[in-house]
Amino acid sequence: MENAGVTYTSSEHAGIKIEVCQYQPTDRPIEDRFSVTANEASSRLIIGVYDGHGGAATAEHISHILPAALLNNPPSEHARVFKSTDESMIANFTNDHSILRSKSRSWVEHAQIVKSGCTALILDVDVITKIASFANAGDCRVVVFSTSVDPNERLLQTKDLNAKTPSERERLKREHPGEDLLVVSGRLFGRLMSTRGFGDACYKLPNGPIGNWKHRKYIDALSSIEEPNKVAMNAQYQSLFYGYRTPPYLTATPMVGTMQLQENDVVIMATDGLWDCVSSKEVADIVRTGVSVAAPNLLEYLLDNIRATKMPGDDVTIVLFQT
Repeated sequence: MENAGVTYTSSEHAGIKIEVCQYQPTDRPIEDRFSVTANEASSRLIIGVYDGHGGAATAEHISHILPAALLNNPPSEHARVFKSTDESMIANFTNDHSILRSKSRSWVEHAQIVKSGCTALILDVDVITKIASFANAGDCRVVVFSTSVDPNERLLQTKDLNAKTPSERERLKREHPGEDLLVVSGRLFGRLMSTRGFGDACYKLPNGPIGNWKHRKYIDALSSIEEPNKVAMNAQYQSLFYGYRTPPYLTATPMVGTMQLQENDVVIMATDGLWDCVSSKEVADIVRTGVSVAAPNLLEYLLDNIRATKMPGDDVTIVLFQT
């Protein structure tokens, strides 16, 4: 179902109905992606939301390869799988630009996948025990609440991780001592909100022992695939990478944890385009009201209520399911 830049889809996996809404408030292509992957043999349901930036290539790639990699490992390995997946992507790119070997046939694709970036949030649900293991690399958010109208009911949520998060700024200070201008105007190097996620290789690649020559070489390679109407990164190297000394400055390692889902819980997973407009509690209150008035489509009810008070300015992807 679609209307005015909004797409609604639904599917059923392991007896759970998954509803998804995507909203693009501008005329550019949406950079968000999502995934729903089930393994009935192991009673696992893995749902992911991926907020792309600088293009959709990274989010598109991760939405396809990450769920399968996670299913091949227990939830306790989430952090390792995130990290190794990103390292493999970066290695594919650097291998294409090694003096010891020639470029692969896929060198352009490898460069596109690491040039852009995406945050990632997955929820790995055991549909029998209702234990949900989350892995969050970025500022997407999962919120769990009861359909009860009691405002004092429990509300569980993950922590947003970006350059505005005090703990992330402290982590950057610990990992890069003496580099006091990493976060400028609330953004990494004054440009990027993300501090965790996949891709964004320009902030992860090695700089070489003297004069950043190796990093400049990689930036030249990434600039060679830039769209013709954009100023290439190598043409503005000094302003973009003024303090590039001890990479990597972003990590794909997620914050991990578990949530115990209960009967009649509602689970909302969404990219930051939603959370820029509304708090977790406000979302819970709107959805509870939608349940009480028997709204035929809770996601449509939620988005309509939000847009009535504050129009999102960024891509919005929302996944909703009930236990």
